[in-house]
Parts: sequence; C-alpha cells; structure tokens
Amino acid sequence: MRVWISAVFVLFVFVQLYQWIKGFILPLPIYVLAGSFLAIASNYEKGLGTLLKSASLQNQALSSGISLTENTPKTDSQ
Repeated sequence: MRVWISAVFVLFVFVQLYQWIKGFILPLPIYVLAGSFLAIASNYEKGLGTLLKSASLQNQALSSGISLTENTPKTDSQ
C-alpha cells in the first residue's frame, strides 16, 4: 500500500510541477542575458582577447577617420 501512495504522490508532484513550468514566463532581460551568454559561449574558441582587440582597433579607426582597408591612389607615371 505504501508503494501506491508514494507513486500517486510522486505523480501528483510531477503533474503540478509540469503545469507550473508550462505557465512560467521569463522577463525579457533574462532572455537578453541568456542570448549574450550563448553568443559568448559559441565564440569562446576564438578568444575574448582577439574580439576585444579587433573592436578597439575599429573604434580607434572610426574616431580618427582612418579606414582599415588599404586604398592606395593610382598614379600615372607615364
């Protein structure tokens, strides 16, 4: 008899837990943080230092007006 009572109790707890999780809604900042964490985790092998270095180089180039691509002017030497 104890097995039946404990099985019914465990089943009841699982059903109630399922209904609570089904109706649970996370706020938007949690989704933003989770997305940021996934983006960092998926790019972890690239290294955080290289990402920060490239971002700082781009910010320096934009603030000084320098283009990161080399454009050499064509000269007519003939």
